[in-house]
Amino acid sequence: MARSTAAAPKRAPAPTRAAFNRLSATLQRGASPERMVREVESVVDDLRAAGDEEELRAWLEELHEGFQESTEAAIEAIDEVEPTEKAARRHAENAANAMAAIRDAFGRHLGRA
Repeated sequence: MARSTAAAPKRAPAPTRAAFNRLSATLQRGASPERMVREVESVVDDLRAAGDEEELRAWLEELHEGFQESTEAAIEAIDEVEPTEKAARRHAENAANAMAAIRDAFGRHLGRA
């Protein structure tokens, strides 16, 4: 039996994966904590449109937990940057602050979900 060489259509990523990818891409551009909070607001609006309240809560919990872990890792990474490398240290601190802002924004939405 011959196999088709045509690729199967790609499925859209899970809502949490799409949200994580979107937030990660914004973070990589060096966005401020305030910018990340606005991005979370937009992500939550998209998640609300994609599912019911139960799904929304599960997605928010998953994203909150994921960014909790990322925040802890980013804070630890600051200590690995030499104090003499001021630009690198500033970048690491901004990344940690931005991740903490994301985590906190999802936490606030969990209180409302």
